[in-house]
Amino acid sequence: MKFTLLLILILGISCATSNEKTVWNYLKKQGLTDEGTAGLMGNLQAESNIQSVIYENIYKPKLGFTDQQYVDKVNDGTYTNFVNDKVGFGLAQWTFYTRKQALYDRCKGDIGNLNCQLEYLMYEFETDFKAILSVLKSSNDLSACTLKVMIEFENPEDQSQARKDYRIQLARNIYNDFKGITPPPVTGKTYVVAAGDTLFAIAKKFGTTVQALVNLNNITNPDLIQVGQVLKLP
Repeated sequence: MKFTLLLILILGISCATSNEKTVWNYLKKQGLTDEGTAGLMGNLQAESNIQSVIYENIYKPKLGFTDQQYVDKVNDGTYTNFVNDKVGFGLAQWTFYTRKQALYDRCKGDIGNLNCQLEYLMYEFETDFKAILSVLKSSNDLSACTLKVMIEFENPEDQSQARKDYRIQLARNIYNDFKGITPPPVTGKTYVVAAGDTLFAIAKKFGTTVQALVNLNNITNPDLIQVGQVLKLP
């Protein structure tokens, strides 16, 4: 993963992923500037490569789980130390027990869901990190937005100039890929399809039926939905 990110930085390769598109659209809908969105996403890429089903690599030899196994065991209750294991998890690599408890409470049973993690991320900004959110919604300074999130939200152990420059470059790559792109206009209540979602699971989550979603969204094949697809909800 680190080698891939380094190659992207050196060659300036554009390789926007479906997760990146989903996160960009979500954050833009929350009112962040392009620079604020890219600054936050650059930090998320440094932390998790913008993946929601991922836990801290240094703990994998000890726990012996793949990323998916870790998520599955948390979801089905066979791994009970999620809150207190001090293992960074998810988009922002949440580690502190109070933050992992809040994430668990919000996404219980679907802890790796990208949309749920995005909702929790925004909840944190709106409640505990309002000053950072204000900057991300008003600033057009990409470097300032990136460093604001790095130092005051992520607060990594290594805050050397090299690591700051690294995160700024990640943010700049994202900015170059997505600047000027606005989320598709939608009306009413919607849901953005995340990795691992099925129409059945989405219907169950929102108390509706697969057929209702199919009809409302003109879906021809209920077994084929795309990550980042915006679904209207009844």
